[in-house]
Amino acid sequence: MKRNDLDKLNREIRRQQKKAKIANKRDESAGDVKTYAQNLFNLLQYDENCIFNTREDEDLLELFLELKDEIPEDKWEQVLRKAIRMTKVADKDSAYTELRAALDE
Repeated sequence: MKRNDLDKLNREIRRQQKKAKIANKRDESAGDVKTYAQNLFNLLQYDENCIFNTREDEDLLELFLELKDEIPEDKWEQVLRKAIRMTKVADKDSAYTELRAALDE
């Protein structure tokens, strides 16, 4: 084979490895902060002022248990704040303290 052909094959192999690496990274990111924040946002019941179901919702508590297992503790605040930001409630601080208390139970 000529040198050009070998270079072309090497480039193609590197491209395939890069695609496989990116696909693997996407699969691993299933348990990332954004995903948990989106799931939490979908479970919350809220109006423009406050969030209602912070302690009594079983689905919410199950999500918190899963969150504790999957995500390190230093990322929990990011998940909660991102979900609260998505709700666009007026009283973000009290919503955060209520959700944090429910998470710490």
